[in-house]
This record gives sequence, structure tokens and C-alpha cells, in this order.
Amino acid sequence: MRAPNPDVVRVLIHSDARQTIKTAAARAFPLEAGGLLLGWWDNDMVVVRAAIEVVDPAATGTSWIRHEGLAQRALDQAVAKFGHPWLGYIGDWHSHPAACDASQQDRQSIRIASLAYAQPLVLIVHRRDGIIDIHAARHGRPQTVSAESI
Repeated sequence: MRAPNPDVVRVLIHSDARQTIKTAAARAFPLEAGGLLLGWWDNDMVVVRAAIEVVDPAATGTSWIRHEGLAQRALDQAVAKFGHPWLGYIGDWHSHPAACDASQQDRQSIRIASLAYAQPLVLIVHRRDGIIDIHAARHGRPQTVSAESI
């Protein structure tokens, strides 16, 4: 058994979460879409079990903003619906209608959000070309990511 590397965040992404993100991104195109990642932490891993969409009524082709009230309601509903005892907020996702990775603002947002959590948060950016760009932050610092699909 390999020892955990504290400098690398392992991210396991369930196929259901990937499909939800892909579907929401396609439906919103040419605008950005986004939402929350739900899952749990397991030692050096973040397990992304589900993704939920949180609509930004003002989304554009280059912007999606998470509105806290809408996001909290969506989170509460999803946690109640799934009923999994470990399931909770572990990060954000959004789409880029162009083939571009997470912006500096995207990366800064997840670093700032991670200050409120003891465990790392994850950001997934779904690009129009189907590539997903994954970032993680812990205590305000960017982390190296090792990602796998499950």
C-alpha cells in the first residue's frame, strides 16, 4: 500500500457527476453553466459522487457566478434527495464554451473558498472540447491533482 502524499490531492470522479456536468454544459451552450460538486473526503482523496447545476440567470459566454442563496437551496435539496450520510459540498464546477482551461479568477475563487475548510476543495472546468480541467486548493493554496474516473 502506498503512503499518502500530502502534496497531491487524489480526486475520484464518478461517471454520474461527469455526465451531469456534460449535459448541463451542452444545454447551456453558448453560455457558461455551473454548480456544486457533492461528495466526501477520504484520507488523501476527494470523492466527487455527484454534480448539481445551480443556474446563474446572468450567465454569459465567459461568466458564471455562484449565487449563494440559490447554491445553498440546491445543496440542501440534493443532500436530502441523495440521503447519503457522507455527502456534502466539496467544490464547484462550471463550463467554458471555448476550449480554455480555468482562468486565474477561477483558480483564485477556489483558493479563497478553501480557506473555510479543513479539507481540500475541488474545481472542475468542463471545456467545450470535452476536456475537464481539475484544480484543488487546501487552506488557500493550490494543490497538485491526481484524477481518476470511477
